Amino acid sequence: GEVHAIVKSLCATANVPLIQLSKTSLSLDLRGALMQYQPDTVLVKTFPWKIPAELLNLPKWGFFNFHYAPLPQYKGSNPLFWMIKSGDKEAGLTVHRMTDDFDEGPIVMQSKFPMPVGVTFGMLVGQLGFNGVELTGQLLTALQAGSLKEVKQNPAKGQWYNRPAQKDLWIDWSSMNALEIQRLVNACNPWNKGAAARLENGWMMGITCVTPIHSSRENLVAGTIFGLDEPLGLRVACAGNTAIKVLIVYTEEGFFPGHLLEKFGVKNGMKFI
Repeated sequence: GEVHAIVKSLCATANVPLIQLSKTSLSLDLRGALMQYQPDTVLVKTFPWKIPAELLNLPKWGFFNFHYAPLPQYKGSNPLFWMIKSGDKEAGLTVHRMTDDFDEGPIVMQSKFPMPVGVTFGMLVGQLGFNGVELTGQLLTALQAGSLKEVKQNPAKGQWYNRPAQKDLWIDWSSMNALEIQRLVNACNPWNKGAAARLENGWMMGITCVTPIHSSRENLVAGTIFGLDEPLGLRVACAGNTAIKVLIVYTEEGFFPGHLLEKFGVKNGMKFI
């Protein structure tokens, strides 16, 4: 797609070979590339498949994985979703030597920074990407100088997070307050086009951007729409007598401001279920 075209163009400009791998022939193709180019080390960033163990020691300095979360506290293929959803106060990037087990090798570098309030999945990935560029330079310098230090992970602090399932992506209006809904929405933006929601008439959509608001509309059933005008926006009651303004929604018709749901026949008093 578009991302592949950009990467291909960048590699051509920098005169760097671009090798595309597939899961079915990963071991054979990667071994061939290692034998052909004889790299001193391999840096792995957001790679979706497990590297065959027999290849990890072929480069002189081995393989290093850039894990977009603190280790050992956040292992797994998509920890950022859970970190944002739970409202963690700290994010970070961990560089570790790759071993036969996922996210288990000794840590060689780690950066940590405060998790901004209201950060989305996409914003955090972007920040970690720039952070990874900085650590890449530091890692290569340390490898060449022979000064890299490795620290074994503490298994007592290890926690594994599975990839979120469909049920994890739905807003539970009956139990989630405004802040919890905002965190889920942000954890799903942009890769899931927001958190999943369904109106009582069966219309499903993604809630892509929301903000908690102060409201005097107490004791409304959670999920009830109590405002739908352009100046104040689409307002929905949440659990715990809290409320949100839905800034952006996604439907098959596209992305648009929440109040425009009125154009599709949505009215005050209707409920998300």
